[in-house]
Amino acid sequence: MFDKFWNKKLSGLMSLVFCVLRAGSNKILDKIFELIWNYNLNKVGSNFRCQKGLYISFPKNIDIGDNVNIGRDVLIFTEISDSKLIIGSDCSINARVQLDYSGDLSIGENVFVSEDSVILSHDHGYDPRSKPKKSRKKIDDNVWIGQNSMILPQVKIIGKNSIIAAGSVVTKNVIPNVIVGGNPAKILKELNH
Repeated sequence: MFDKFWNKKLSGLMSLVFCVLRAGSNKILDKIFELIWNYNLNKVGSNFRCQKGLYISFPKNIDIGDNVNIGRDVLIFTEISDSKLIIGSDCSINARVQLDYSGDLSIGENVFVSEDSVILSHDHGYDPRSKPKKSRKKIDDNVWIGQNSMILPQVKIIGKNSIIAAGSVVTKNVIPNVIVGGNPAKILKELNH
């Protein structure tokens, strides 16, 4: 049972003890974060799970569906105080994802956002000190966004049942039922649904 962390030698016992203590403290911190965000968000469905390090700005503007899981060190932010974020049921937002909902962001049901991905919904044009410009964005149902992908502000919709390949930079709307990939992302394959 402990083979993953211990070589069964006395010299490796400290590694096992450290891993057990760390896992226990992470579980406690995860429960604390869940409790904090359950009472801070506007609307939270049943079976909401989140892990330590979750940062959310303007939590009163966020609705989350049932069975949503948010991983460690996720950043959910907006630069505009009245922006809205909706995350549908059965979604998974994995570790270190950045969700910018400055332009309003709607995420459908059964959406999977892989680690280290970035979704942007505002722009400043050529002046970083200018007032942010909203760019409404919808990610439709059954979308999978691969690891290290970036969805730029000008993208208005990611169509239903589509897949964004890992490491992609999406600069245009994505139609339903396709796999897109590359920089800039383009259609690699059509999917039959």
